[in-house]
Amino acid sequence: MKKNTHEIARMLKLQQQLCLLSSWLLQKLDAQAEELVEREERVLDALAKGDLAQQERFIRNAAQRLKTIAEEQGELTVARAKVECEYTRQRMMLQVIEQRLARMRASDRRVEEDNRLSELLSQQLGRRTQASRKLRSIDFKG
Repeated sequence: MKKNTHEIARMLKLQQQLCLLSSWLLQKLDAQAEELVEREERVLDALAKGDLAQQERFIRNAAQRLKTIAEEQGELTVARAKVECEYTRQRMMLQVIEQRLARMRASDRRVEEDNRLSELLSQQLGRRTQASRKLRSIDFKG
């Protein structure tokens, strides 16, 4: 029983690490999304300035950058959705393992208590048996 509890505790620790990793991935994806928004705003600000808007080459490059940013944001959104889904699944698994570990620990405690109770009963029975033998030996001698 202890071995099972130890294995479940090990699984719980691993599951916690997976959840932490998923959380870090979500934070990284959020940071990347913020960076893309900032880049997009810089390009749009540059386009809004009248003196640069006249240059066809600049506009073409800015449009290409905006297209690239939009594609990256799309990829980032898909990746974030996948990671968030996995994170949710990992959290659910973590809860299941935590519950299982709690049940196993409770079961281990019950087994230990039963063993202690059995041991105490055996000791009491042994004492009574010894006392009974002493009484019999006294009765026969007396």
